[in-house]
Amino acid sequence: MSIPGLLLALVLSLIALAIVAHPLLGAARQRRRSGSSLGLESERVKTYYERVLSNIRDLDEDFATGKISEDDYHAEREVWAQRGIRLLRVQDQLEREGSSPMAGADPERLDRALEEAVAAYRAALQPVPGKGEDA
Repeated sequence: MSIPGLLLALVLSLIALAIVAHPLLGAARQRRRSGSSLGLESERVKTYYERVLSNIRDLDEDFATGKISEDDYHAEREVWAQRGIRLLRVQDQLEREGSSPMAGADPERLDRALEEAVAAYRAALQPVPGKGEDA
């Protein structure tokens, strides 16, 4: 083989290596960036907690203006208060893990907690058996 042929083979090999290594290096960068996922989880919990507080305020206003009955008000307020408590617990746990951003970070845990809160909300919206529709 001639010198120009060897140089061309070397250049093509380096190009092929760069093409193969690029996605692998990008994945490593993405893992480093995911260290901030704990902050994103915390932000999601705060946002959902603010929604819970807003719903409680709306519920209080509806009760004060007589739009809902006292029984419905107390039942609904209890559901929202329990959601708020669960979210505060998740937030506390995230803050404890925040001292070491990647220590025990489990994005699935937050998703499960939010899904449970949504399921509880949907269950609360279902009509209560034995209660009339005319309420």
